[in-house]
Amino acid sequence: MRGFVIACIVAGCGSSSSTTHDASLGDGSPASDAPAIDAPAGSLGTVSSVVDLPSCPTGIPTALAGATCKQITITGCPGIATEAIDATVAILSPTGTAKGTIVHFSGSGGEGYEGTGMMQYQAAGFQQVFVAWATDWEQTTSSGILAAGCRPATALQWAWSEPTLHGGSTTTAFCGQGFSGGSGQLGYALARYGEGSLLDFVNELSGPPFARIDLGCDGDDPASATVCGATDTMRLPGSLDTWENIQAPLHCGSTGVPADEVARWQNDSIAIGGVYDYPHTDVEFFDCTYQSTAVTAMAQLYEQLIVQTESGDASTGITGYHCFTQADGCMGEGLGNGSTMAVDAMIAGCVPRH
Repeated sequence: MRGFVIACIVAGCGSSSSTTHDASLGDGSPASDAPAIDAPAGSLGTVSSVVDLPSCPTGIPTALAGATCKQITITGCPGIATEAIDATVAILSPTGTAKGTIVHFSGSGGEGYEGTGMMQYQAAGFQQVFVAWATDWEQTTSSGILAAGCRPATALQWAWSEPTLHGGSTTTAFCGQGFSGGSGQLGYALARYGEGSLLDFVNELSGPPFARIDLGCDGDDPASATVCGATDTMRLPGSLDTWENIQAPLHCGSTGVPADEVARWQNDSIAIGGVYDYPHTDVEFFDCTYQSTAVTAMAQLYEQLIVQTESGDASTGITGYHCFTQADGCMGEGLGNGSTMAVDAMIAGCVPRH
C-alpha cells in the first residue's frame, strides 16, 4: 500500500528497522495544518535557443569529463514570462543499453551540478541529465518561488520530450534527483506543475526546503520540529528574503507578519494547494537529523502530506522517509552513509511506471 517507511539508521537500530513517524512540531502541535487541496497543475514555460556547446564549461566535475553540454533558455513562465533564464545542461551517456534517464538538480540557487551516484548510475545503464542554472532559479523580479518553480518543471518536460534525450519514452524510466534546493525544484515540479505524469521515481535528498515557507519564515510559529526523535530547526535561511521577494522591514523570521503576507508565503509553498497523489511516481526522502538545517523538517511535512493523501491505496507503492543521525556520518545537509542508500534506491526504483 502507499504508506511510508522511516529507515531508522541509528546506533542500536539496524537499517532494516522502522519507527513510528513523529508528525509534530516541537510544541506537540500537528506538523501540517494545511489541507491537501488538489489544484490544477501550473502552466509551463518554453525552452528555446538550444545550443550544442563545443565543450562543457570549465569547472564541470571530473566525473563528467565524458559529457556533452547544451545551453538552453527558458521563457514564458506565467507571471515571469519575460524573465528569461539560461541553463547549461550536461548529458552523460550510460554504459551499455539505456534503462532510462535521471535528471539531476543541485542545491542553493542551482548553479552547480548535483552528482550523487553519477558513476554508479552510468554503470547501471542510466543516461543522466545535469541542469546547472546561470543564475538562481528561485529569483524573480517581484514574484515568489512558486512562479520560479515553473523553470525546473519546464526543463524536466523538455528533457523528457527532447528526441536527443529521453524522447518521450514510456518503455524506459524517467527519474529525478535533487539535493537541498534541487529537491525543492523537483517538489514544485511534482506538487504544483503536474510532473508526476512524467516522473517514475524521485530521490529527494535533504529537502525540499520550501515545503511550508510560512512555517519556516513566520517567527511566531514554532522554531523547531521533531523528526525521528530529534529536535530540528524549522527556520529557513535569509536567502528566502530575496528569493521570495520579502519586502523590508519584514524578513524571513519576522514576528507579527501581516496575514496577507503569511497567506502569500503559504501559496508559494510546495505543501499547500498542490497535488499530492502520485499513483505512478515513487518518491523517496533522505534527510539528516544531526545539526540539520530546515530542509529535514520541511521534507517531513511534504512526505506527510503525500502519505495522508495516498493512504490506503494498495496500487501505488511506498513513499519512504529515511532519516540518518551522527552515527551514520551525517551532519547538516550531508547524508553520510545515507547517500549510499539513496543511490541504491534510485538504481532499484528507477523503472517504468507510466
